[in-house]
Amino acid sequence: MKDTFDLAGVRRRKIAKLVEERGSVGVRDLSEEFGVSNVTIRRDLKELGQMGVVTRTHGGVMINSAIMADVSNEERKSVGHAEKARIGKVAIEMLSGDEVVYLDAGTTALAIAAYAHLKPDCHYVTTCLGIANQLMEQDIRHFYLIGGSYRDTNDSFTGTLAIAALRSLSFDVAFLCCSAIDIARRSISIADEIYSQIQKEAIASSRRNVVVAHHGKVSANGFVHTAGFDQLNCIITDTGLDEDSHVQLKGANIEVILA
Repeated sequence: MKDTFDLAGVRRRKIAKLVEERGSVGVRDLSEEFGVSNVTIRRDLKELGQMGVVTRTHGGVMINSAIMADVSNEERKSVGHAEKARIGKVAIEMLSGDEVVYLDAGTTALAIAAYAHLKPDCHYVTTCLGIANQLMEQDIRHFYLIGGSYRDTNDSFTGTLAIAALRSLSFDVAFLCCSAIDIARRSISIADEIYSQIQKEAIASSRRNVVVAHHGKVSANGFVHTAGFDQLNCIITDTGLDEDSHVQLKGANIEVILA
């Protein structure tokens, strides 16, 4: 019996490491990876969830958003990189090419910025230093970096100066990052209470609000709710989204685009 528990403990440590490396992973993938049943994997995930290591999602698991809140943007870039790249390209292709675009602080928005050269005549606005550098490297002519109090967690500026600047602007579209898309509460949330006010101001200043998020963010646990589904127009996620979540999101009158 002791050997069985030891094997389970070893497997769970390996699962936790995989989730940390990939950001999220499905039950079926883990079952194939470790050669055990889906029931066994779900039992492992339940245990890891109770320990606070991971957050369970429909059909899988993702790294706990509370843990991710303390992970730097540089470390987050490697999480779901391929999916974020696809989301970024789809997002930039939504633009006609002459809009005023707000790019939120976050690695998925950074993936959008990587394709800004495809729509060089848009006016881009961001609070994220890394995104501003990305735009500058592509010789984007019209971009604006909103300053304020710098937060290294998400490489962005916050505070009263940033809020005042956002209130003076108007966006055609805002691409928003989040920690969680909560279907049950019909809202999105982020892990950083201080940055949450920045996102709320951007949402209020935009005519069209588009969430860009890895599928693992669906039904994850966030901290601060920043917008209800009634304030959002579209969610761009990747093809890893399970069918049940897809149906529920569309039932909430939100356009869902899979990249």
